[in-house]
Amino acid sequence: MTVLHEETRDRILGAATDLFLSNGYDQTSTRQIAKILDISQPALYHYFGDKETLFVEVIRAVGSQIGREMWAVLDQTYSDPVDQLVDMTHAILTRHPRDVFTLIHGSFPSLSADNQRVLGMTFGRNYVAPIEAFFASGAVKLHENVDAHTASSFYITSLAPLFSTFHSLKPQQSRKEQIQQLLNLILYGVAR
Repeated sequence: MTVLHEETRDRILGAATDLFLSNGYDQTSTRQIAKILDISQPALYHYFGDKETLFVEVIRAVGSQIGREMWAVLDQTYSDPVDQLVDMTHAILTRHPRDVFTLIHGSFPSLSADNQRVLGMTFGRNYVAPIEAFFASGAVKLHENVDAHTASSFYITSLAPLFSTFHSLKPQQSRKEQIQQLLNLILYGVAR
């Protein structure tokens, strides 16, 4: 692959990442991506065969980065384990302007079964697994009828208020304070 070829591919991937993560799969077109880059759609398709292939590549790349960041946080020692989960969640929020669960799983009706499987595995490996490892570590005590996998799945699907202005938690708070507040609600509930 020539340097120019690689640079063009990276530019396409960058523009597609911004649009897909902001707007979702169905609300992003290859025409929009090509227009931003001032290239033709056939040129875009030369690098990525179709929109679905490009979307899967974006989610795999972003997911890998987030997975690495969350595992790195998990490798650190924290005096308060809740702060560790806050930092893991912050890794997701720094890359995703929209609810990651809805972004990935909401695209499934438009994707082939093979790509649904790829994205499901990407989501499991890079988003759910590090959080599951956190809960499996015993850093926080789970109810006896809740295992680490159930806790991690519930946790990641409960992050939606952090991505929304409509259902947002105290917008005057910093991102980490919002995560902390939601985490307290998830871990300890709303009652005393």
